[in-house]
Amino acid sequence: MDSTANKQQKATSKQGNNKLEEEPLGRLGADPAAAETEEQRNKFLVLRLYEALNGRDHAAVQALLAPDLEWWFHGPPKHQHHMMRVLTGGSSNNNKKQNSNFSFVPRSVDALGCSSPVIAEGQGPAGVYWVHAWTVGPDGLVTQLREYFNTDLTVTRLAAATKCKCVWQSRRPDRATNSLPGLVLVLAL
Repeated sequence: MDSTANKQQKATSKQGNNKLEEEPLGRLGADPAAAETEEQRNKFLVLRLYEALNGRDHAAVQALLAPDLEWWFHGPPKHQHHMMRVLTGGSSNNNKKQNSNFSFVPRSVDALGCSSPVIAEGQGPAGVYWVHAWTVGPDGLVTQLREYFNTDLTVTRLAAATKCKCVWQSRRPDRATNSLPGLVLVLAL
């Protein structure tokens, strides 16, 4: 009798396990993009853009950018050509040899919410610190880049005429020992 009860229990257990196994398999066919938030899509788009930039894949870069990309630069002029070169697929005449090896490898990428920029920061050769604020349009293309070199950045959200809330701040590893000029990027609600 015990062996019959054990066999039934094992059969029930197997059926229960099969049901558990079937449930995740049923979800595999679901559209993964449907579960993504706008914030996640924007962050992944920026990560794909960095892959294309560092792979010097000009066609892939152009496919992710709006044709009328707005680009702002703040920092020492000698660093202005790094992104210009990789965005346009061209090369700069100034310091041509030095520029060819510059890569934008983000140390962190943070999406700040819907209709807000995706902030990436990293460090290049010789301790050059950079921050990029990418704005992704409703069509899924990057419409604006604000680029900061050797500048500490604080991003705040303006909630009312008198209230600002810090939503992001530069996280340089050498912050305690190396002082850089600072800027505030204000996002209006």
